[in-house]
Amino acid sequence: EISKTSTQSTQPPQINDIAPANKQPSPKINYEKLRRKITYAEATHPEVLSALTERDIGALTNTIHALYSMRWNRATLNLLDDMWELKKGKHPDLAWDLIAKAPARIALASTLNRIHILNMQEQKAYIRAHKDDEHEFHRAQVVVSLGLNGDPVDVPYLKEMAGGINVFVAQSAITGLGLMNNKQASDALIELYNLYKNDARADLLLEVLKTAYELYPEPMAKSSHQVQKDS
Repeated sequence: EISKTSTQSTQPPQINDIAPANKQPSPKINYEKLRRKITYAEATHPEVLSALTERDIGALTNTIHALYSMRWNRATLNLLDDMWELKKGKHPDLAWDLIAKAPARIALASTLNRIHILNMQEQKAYIRAHKDDEHEFHRAQVVVSLGLNGDPVDVPYLKEMAGGINVFVAQSAITGLGLMNNKQASDALIELYNLYKNDARADLLLEVLKTAYELYPEPMAKSSHQVQKDS
């Protein structure tokens, strides 16, 4: 039986740091502070440009996701389009070698798709083209991006990744199913919980069912995983 509880929002997971590229970041730029300002839509355009010189690929990818918050800023919208079209001459100081390829370009495709919604076939195709990438960070970006896209056609893939052995990708896929906000995704989460209720991922499955869909299996008996944690 499924019952309801209070509504909360499910946010994409923060991506772990990946090995930095060859250049060292300027000590004069506080990238974390700039990323916070972008997240709260408080950054100036020069600050956005500075944030996109980040050499840590994981942090840069998070910054590109955060640019969704700046979607009402015309200069930012034009910049995102320039980044997708790789107009390097217009913004020569950006970390183009990282922006031009996955995983940062997956995040860029996702951000553009969330902003424009229509006529984003190229961006969606780019995201889906990386579904089978060997690198877990790429696949984590794909499942979150497809979750944000919300198309039920991608539910089977997210369900497969959520049941996989890679913990990082599985957690990201479970979160992606929560972000989808459709019946097919919630059904997939319930099926996954029934399959993995004695697995470490059970807690996240329950949390996403509750916060994203106001659902949780009853009775709320502790799984063997939860019992082991409490003992």
